[in-house]
Amino acid sequence: MRARIEDELNLIRAVYGTVEHTEAGGEDWFRIPAYGVPEGWLLNGNPVTVIPLVFLIKADYPGGPPYGFLTPANLTFAGNAPKKTGGPPKPVPFPGDWLHFSWRPAAGWQPTGDPTKGSNLVSWARSFAARLREGA
Repeated sequence: MRARIEDELNLIRAVYGTVEHTEAGGEDWFRIPAYGVPEGWLLNGNPVTVIPLVFLIKADYPGGPPYGFLTPANLTFAGNAPKKTGGPPKPVPFPGDWLHFSWRPAAGWQPTGDPTKGSNLVSWARSFAARLREGA
């Protein structure tokens, strides 16, 4: 594991607790087993407050900004399928069926040499909440 990824994995675990990591094809995948979601989200038709969430960091990280995140495929908002979603861009190394949300950092991507400053995996993961507050 690259030193930067290892440092940031420790940072994100300090915020989200158990975070799984795996490398596949030179890229890094992360799974947050319990990501909080706003009221209105349903999984298999049942209200949820947390869901598993997955995201991919490409090999050019941190220079290249991350893109998108994945939720369980059967996630809906008030019974409606979320917009700007689709199937995963590539095979996901974590079990389950996944729905890919199109998402970019709203404030832009500005990493620094110090992973505790500027854009990092923690700020990236926190940004998903903004998309989930939008609902479907």
